[in-house]
Amino acid sequence: MEETHVWNKRLELGHEALDREHHLQLALVSALADALERGRPRVARRVVEQLAGYSAAHFAGEELLMESAGYRHLASHRQEHRDLLAQIAETQQLVTAGERDLAVMMALDLRAELGSHMSASDRRFAELVERPRDRQ
Repeated sequence: MEETHVWNKRLELGHEALDREHHLQLALVSALADALERGRPRVARRVVEQLAGYSAAHFAGEELLMESAGYRHLASHRQEHRDLLAQIAETQQLVTAGERDLAVMMALDLRAELGSHMSASDRRFAELVERPRDRQ
């Protein structure tokens, strides 16, 4: 894998804490794909465990921010998080089962899905969070 990290300006939300957490989340997915491609199953298992735990905590924190801001799209955003966590769990199962080729493809798909979620759904929240509640 040539590209070890996919962070770019389109992913920046202008919210320091969320940007930092998103950066780390994408770094973990990239590290997972790299470990799998290099044939390092023990490292891949550890990284995917960290990714699963970190993502669950990140999503919970993000949802708390949305709840406290009265974000009206919280329910649909929460469902996107559930879908991403299910994708992470599926990837983790593939890693555990030693399904290296499928796990690499899933990790790369997951990285793309996370990037898409960040640049679209998370951006909508970040752009609205500073506005008065009646606009959200």
